[in-house]
Amino acid sequence: MIDKPEIDAKAAELGVHRSNVQRDYAFGWLLSSFYQPDNLLRQLLILKGGNCFRKAYFEHARYSNDLDFSTQSDVDPDLLLAGIKQACIRARDGSQIEFLVDESRVAEKKTSDGDSRMFEARVYFRSFYGEDEDLRLRVNLDVKEFDSIFLTVQTRKLIHSYSDAAACQANLRCLKLEELLASKLKALLQRRHSPDLYDFVHSLFFQKVLAISRREVLTTFLKQTIYEPNPAAAKGLLLQLPFELIRGFWNQYLVCPKLALFSFDEAETWFKSIISEIFALAEPAPAYAARGWGGAPVFYSASLRDTIMEGGRLQRLLHLVYDGYERLVEPYSLTFKRRRDGVGREYFYAWDRSGGSSGQVGIKSFLAERVQSVSLTDSTFEPRYPIELTKNDGGYFGRPFFGAPPASSVHKPKLQSRRQSSSSYGMTYTVECSYCGKRFKRTSYDTKLNEHKDKYGNRCFGRVGFIV
Repeated sequence: MIDKPEIDAKAAELGVHRSNVQRDYAFGWLLSSFYQPDNLLRQLLILKGGNCFRKAYFEHARYSNDLDFSTQSDVDPDLLLAGIKQACIRARDGSQIEFLVDESRVAEKKTSDGDSRMFEARVYFRSFYGEDEDLRLRVNLDVKEFDSIFLTVQTRKLIHSYSDAAACQANLRCLKLEELLASKLKALLQRRHSPDLYDFVHSLFFQKVLAISRREVLTTFLKQTIYEPNPAAAKGLLLQLPFELIRGFWNQYLVCPKLALFSFDEAETWFKSIISEIFALAEPAPAYAARGWGGAPVFYSASLRDTIMEGGRLQRLLHLVYDGYERLVEPYSLTFKRRRDGVGREYFYAWDRSGGSSGQVGIKSFLAERVQSVSLTDSTFEPRYPIELTKNDGGYFGRPFFGAPPASSVHKPKLQSRRQSSSSYGMTYTVECSYCGKRFKRTSYDTKLNEHKDKYGNRCFGRVGFIV
């Protein structure tokens, strides 16, 4: 196991909080253990997402708070849990991190479209920084069953930039870099998450290590979406992203090594330049038109999708006029799908509280061509499903997850309120102000800070801290 001086030195070298280093180190050992020849999940899991950039391609990519995987076969939750426990035991033996093996869990996540199965796994380990032996940190693993993968799955050596790298090795199965980048473009159209913009720009403009086929990024993106008949439509939507809104979250959700930092203004300029260059590689297509192709809109316009995603981000009801009927709906996701006849459309999934023409409430899909208007209301809602229009970053890197393990290990989804009361479980936490370094004791997990003074007696402007 790396010791406290190495954690401090690495945090200072990279310009990040030591909690980032601690979890990143644990991620390395977990990934190494998943991809050992004897692990039950080695041939099942395909790494993707933010940690695929960091652990398979770029040493100085941003920190991500979870591990995301795809599979190309069905998932047995009991096998998934067994493989996770097997990996935790190996990681514990190799690193001396105290993984709480028996408290690992797997739960099936409900999805609004109902067409795919998602599993969330949670792994717990004790802080090994040496300040609070009772602090438990949580790692989330998300696994999507039968994920569509268009490019050949890659084998990449694990990046583990710590002193025990020789003992922490593996050949990772992961998405090809071009497919990762295509997925980031797709995500920018269907959710609000500033790291998506960062990952795309960092990989294609900032880093100079790996050669990337921009044509392959484009063709894969078009296959992932519905824009093959008209790439210019996608280009128009990407250039119309609400950059000023994303600017407001740029520093809030990004935790990067200082070597890889760049400003939002640079990101916006580089992104627009890259998009213009990439889409210049597309075959000639009709000029961009808001109504799509074939006369009827098969995708949501920039203004409609911005309203839908803002409703998801703020958890506010939308006033939707659809087929002439007024409805109040809870927004959950935008999804591209192709019918059996090959026609692709974008679907908006929402919980209809009003019923529309049928009078039936429940989860429904809405087509762009039948939408007359969408507007944001002031009423909030408690989600019944994960809101895929935004990335839930309540525990993003820099604010370590804490979680008490559940009573049982494998869970099925239930249609119930997601609101839960907090509990201290008899434990206390130390929260350090990210601005002035002052520390506060907590009996429940909450990193928000009240107004306080720094060590010099001056008013501190920090309002969010870190668990230490």
